[in-house]
Amino acid sequence: MIFLLFTGARVGEALWLDWRCTELARAHVSFPKTKNGDPRGVPLHRDLVAVLANLPHRDGCVFRRPDGKPYERPSGDDNISAGSKLKTAFRGAVRRAGLEDFRVHDCRHTWATWHYAEHHDLVALKELGGWKMDAMVLRYAHANTEKYRDGINALPSLWEKSGISPNLKRETS
Repeated sequence: MIFLLFTGARVGEALWLDWRCTELARAHVSFPKTKNGDPRGVPLHRDLVAVLANLPHRDGCVFRRPDGKPYERPSGDDNISAGSKLKTAFRGAVRRAGLEDFRVHDCRHTWATWHYAEHHDLVALKELGGWKMDAMVLRYAHANTEKYRDGINALPSLWEKSGISPNLKRETS
């Protein structure tokens, strides 16, 4: 979950990630095979680097089942079944955390929302998240209008410069 929340990776990208695509010293991960067909890379958060550095192995698949074996890949190039590999364990973790109606893909939504809230950069979000269409990345740009209050209040005052009182008797446009 930590990996998904800090990288915005799709479940299949995480489950079948190989150590050869993970550079802890550079704090970077590459996803050579993605849902949209375009490879991409994502910088790793320092906390995630620490978590990955503490995994007991450094070869093959980064993430493994509780028995230490890699997750089984679906036949062909389709990674649609990736979420089903974690469904039971994820559902249990969600229940223990006291959450409701939270799916594994919601980690990607959360990452995208956090990224946009912090940076307000749709171009970077689109590139890091691997979306091809603007419409897809725009779903994550939740506008909190309160954040714009300082900008609105920084606009010049109509009353200051004009000498007109804001207590007008008649309507003005």
